Parts: sequence; structure tokens; C-alpha cells
Amino acid sequence: MSKTLLLSLSLLLGAVAGRAQTADDYFHRGAQLYIWGKKKDAQAQVLTGLQQFPADPQLNALATLLKKEEQQQQQQQQQQNQQQSEQQDKKDQKQQSGQQQSQDQKQQDQKGKSQQNQQQNQSAQQQKQEDQKQQQAARAQQEQQKQQPQKAQAANSPDQSKEQKDQQQDAEEAAAAGEMTPEQARQLLDAQKADEKLLQLKPDSKPIDPRRPLKDW
Repeated sequence: MSKTLLLSLSLLLGAVAGRAQTADDYFHRGAQLYIWGKKKDAQAQVLTGLQQFPADPQLNALATLLKKEEQQQQQQQQQQNQQQSEQQDKKDQKQQSGQQQSQDQKQQDQKGKSQQNQQQNQSAQQQKQEDQKQQQAARAQQEQQKQQPQKAQAANSPDQSKEQKDQQQDAEEAAAAGEMTPEQARQLLDAQKADEKLLQLKPDSKPIDPRRPLKDW
């Protein structure tokens, strides 16, 4: 029974395979494959049918539809690729922007530190100059304090040149009064100067008596 059934099926298939295919056969198989989503197989079936029946309107219409959908699919694929490329570009730009912001922030931090160091150096230099000024003022004050006793001593000491002038004036007044000649007054002044020198060299010697009579030359 089974052998008889298999033999019958084989004969039927052979008869179908040996039967000549028409344009409708290619169209129906291509349409069925298209409905099943097998567009590449459907396109291959339609192209085969067009090789045998190039003027068949149904095969040409189905071929046009398949070609149009193929172009649309390619456009969609291109758009998808373009979108992916744009998204990647945006991602790269965002990453680069983040890196640039990080670099800018780093440069600003370095600039701030540099300015802070400059201000510290300027403050240190100003402080150093102030210290030097204070030291100079202190030294000047010390020098002034050292010179004050010397000035006071010089102010308290007798003015030798003034005394000599006074003596010379007294001698001239005496000569004018007729008490002595100008030559005698000059000799008197010379003697007083000599006495003063002796007094400076020998402070323990007795002073010359001014009442001692002068020799009349």
C-alpha cells in the first residue's frame, strides 16, 4: 500500500516538473514569495520569468514593485547609516567639548595659581623693601643719637677764633686810645697766642700773669 502511494506521488511530481511553465506560473510563485517576505527569491523568480516572457505585464509590474522596494530599502539603509554617523559625530563632538572644557579649566587653574604666586612674590618684595627702609631709618636714628653729644660738646666748648678776634679788637682799641702802639698791640697778641699754645701743650704750667709789665721795645 505504501509503496503504491509513493510511486503515485513520484509520478505526479514528475508530471508537474515536466509540464511547461507559463508567465502566470512565474508571476504566482514570485508573488507568493513576496508575500512570505522572501523578496530576493521573488525577484529571482520574476527575472527568470521575464527572460522567457519579457512582455508579460504582470511580471513587469511585479518586477517594478520589487525594484522600487529595493530602492526604498537602500535609501532607508543609507538614512540609517547617516543617522548613526551623525550620532557618532555628535558623541565625538561632545567628548571633544568635554575634553576642551577640562583643558580650559586646567589652564584657568594654572593661571590662577600663577597670579597668586606673583602676588605673593610682590608682597614679599614689598615687605622686604619696608624692612630695609625701617633698618635704614633705625641706623640713621642711631647715627643722629651718636652725633648729638658731639654737637652738644662742640656747642659748650669755647670758641677760640671768636676769643682771638675779641683780643685783637681789645688791642686795637687800646692802640687807638694811645695806651700802646699798633706794633706793641701786635706783639701782645702774638704773645697771647704763644701762651695759649703753651697752655695746650702743658696744661699743668702756671698761667701768665696779665698784670706783668710788658717790655717797651
